Amino acid sequence: MLKYIFSICAVFLLGVLTAGCGAETSFTDQAGPWLVEAAPPGNDFHQPPPPPSVKQRPPEHILQRVRAIAPAQTRVQWWQRKQNGLYLVRAELRPEEYEFLISAEGRIHRLEYGNDWGSLHEKPDKLMWRGTRRQLAIDQFPQRALKTVATVMPGAVPEQVWVSQSDQGPRYGLLAGDTVFYAREDGQIQAIGLTEKGALNEKPAPKEPAKLLAEAETLLGPFRQRFDIHNQIERLASRQRGAGKAFRFVVIGDSRSNPELWPEMVAHIDQLVPQPDFILNAGDVVRHGYAREFREYLVPPLLKTDIPFLVAVGNHDTGASRQAVEYRTLFGNKSLNYSFDHGPVRFVFFDNVTEVNSPQEKLAWLDRVLAATPQSLALVVTAHKPTATIEKWAYHSWDDENSRRFAALMEKYRVDHVFFGHIHAYSTAEENGVKYTVSGGGGSRLHNRYGPSGNVFHYLICDVSEDGRISQQVVRFKKKP
Repeated sequence: MLKYIFSICAVFLLGVLTAGCGAETSFTDQAGPWLVEAAPPGNDFHQPPPPPSVKQRPPEHILQRVRAIAPAQTRVQWWQRKQNGLYLVRAELRPEEYEFLISAEGRIHRLEYGNDWGSLHEKPDKLMWRGTRRQLAIDQFPQRALKTVATVMPGAVPEQVWVSQSDQGPRYGLLAGDTVFYAREDGQIQAIGLTEKGALNEKPAPKEPAKLLAEAETLLGPFRQRFDIHNQIERLASRQRGAGKAFRFVVIGDSRSNPELWPEMVAHIDQLVPQPDFILNAGDVVRHGYAREFREYLVPPLLKTDIPFLVAVGNHDTGASRQAVEYRTLFGNKSLNYSFDHGPVRFVFFDNVTEVNSPQEKLAWLDRVLAATPQSLALVVTAHKPTATIEKWAYHSWDDENSRRFAALMEKYRVDHVFFGHIHAYSTAEENGVKYTVSGGGGSRLHNRYGPSGNVFHYLICDVSEDGRISQQVVRFKKKP
């Protein structure tokens, strides 16, 4: 009985405390193992993390090997001496990054490649497709790569050469002793590993499109009626407030990869008073975009609420084919770029991660939708990757050229608010009259650049007034001590 009375008091108290942050709100201050608190919006703090240990600069012969492999990345971003005596060296020229593990003697134990703009990663033990390996003569290995191998591993004797398929196209493999080198057709080495660490591992080739679609239909077909984006927009009609009516929605992003938090966060949103008309998710709702992840991770908590769930596709949602086959099986074929009007606001969801359509085609679509918006409506745009025009987000953003085009459209049409995910934190900015918010604290491992108010799991409560103005509250989740 006392516990029940305490819970009622906690709900009432939170309603009083948060009344000044937006519409009066009540909710419990606990969610499973999490403590929950609400606060006013805004977080301009930004501090890039310092290099882990500039005092442990590698010897020059190690840096020479780095530059031999990654000549374009001549600026060594940072380095660190690890407990096992290896140097961790990262050579970076945005958006590309080569990460090395090198011994003090200069032996390369591991090399991985990443490209943030395309969400590409190449690792020596997770590269080759099973069943695609074809043996070659030594002289068929790209000559530029052979020269690089001789430079970074003097005296190496190539023993085997082959070509295999990978997620990024053909990769040429060369085995010298216990070291494996993987190179592109143009001779650029992309990955290096040791045989004892699995550098010869092969992974299953992606399913053929027809088989991939069949699996997605089997696992996700039963939920399509419920989660199809346009079905959900039609459901919003029952919550329609009219052009001059106030309402509430919730923003969350990067809610993947946290089975401890995701169900609790959905349940917490569901018991908000007043309840939101819909949940706006800024993308990355699952880890890889596989059908089984959608079915087993994303869907179950959402089946326990009647609140519509509207998503901007994230790079982690694009699936085995990178074409968002599984995502579109669940959310519908028109779920990548779409818009709808609700109350005094037009909401626009924009795909800046897939290759289903070119950036030029997608930006042209966005231009048309914004141009056709009545002046009486406020504009809210959601996309997954932030714009690189805001410097503090540029390290983890859409590419420079398309970011400039996107930002120009936001300014041209005087968009009221833009929501992004991708960066796992809470951060705000204003650029040329446009308000931007990154809300990527839905569960993914947090970034460390945005201070105690930003490096935190959270969602946003957005209350829309009758004239389309948006006020926010930040609802933060912190683990109980």
